[in-house]
Amino acid sequence: MSRHPNINEANRTDHYDVAEEFVNYISENAIPKAMTIEEIALESKADTNIQYIIKAVKSGSWENSYDNKTLDTFSLLKNELTIVNIDKGEILMHDNRIVIPHKLTDRVITLAHEGHQGIVRTKQLLREKVYFPGIDKRVEDTCKACIPCLAATPKKTFEPLAMSDLPDAPWTYISMDFCGPFPSGHFLMVIMDEYSRYPVVETLTTISAKAVIPLLDKVFSTFGIPNIVKTDNGSPWQGKEFETLRLIWDLHIGK
Repeated sequence: MSRHPNINEANRTDHYDVAEEFVNYISENAIPKAMTIEEIALESKADTNIQYIIKAVKSGSWENSYDNKTLDTFSLLKNELTIVNIDKGEILMHDNRIVIPHKLTDRVITLAHEGHQGIVRTKQLLREKVYFPGIDKRVEDTCKACIPCLAATPKKTFEPLAMSDLPDAPWTYISMDFCGPFPSGHFLMVIMDEYSRYPVVETLTTISAKAVIPLLDKVFSTFGIPNIVKTDNGSPWQGKEFETLRLIWDLHIGK
């Protein structure tokens, strides 16, 4: 029989000790203010659901977890659950967060809600340290019923979209814009008739006025010169070339 130590067994023991120390450290530092770890352990011992979950984690058997929605939720998280032993009992952990017994959930939310910082901040404070099923909805219900929170949270109002008036005839009011550049280096000049929603698309390699104006001449010679051209006032529309072209168009339509 060899007298050399079993290296694999020693490594497993070292890794287990490090993992256990890490879990214990997390549990000791994830306790909400004004609450002790002993208190959480005592309430966990009295919580039927948590005791069943602790038993299931130890045994690896979750066959009966679907009899209860809470147990069903935890069965989906079974690979993320661990148990920490302390003097007063056992504490259930979900990753690096303490699972709070049902009797303490209201108190935990109240502690995180101090200062009336709103829904987002309250959720953030809770998620850093604790977990229990339905945590998000419970926080939302609490904050929505809190007058100071409602007063401090700015309301987002959205104005309804204003419908533009339909032009009297086709090709009297058009909109223009550019898409790109695409991987090929090309741009698309898109012209849309506001009356019929008919699109005209032209391809170009640059959106300079010298490249855009000949294409506009081509399109307008085919469909006619519109009364109104709507753009985003980009660089092609701000040069002297386009201003000269606009004066020519005005003469054609009798402005």
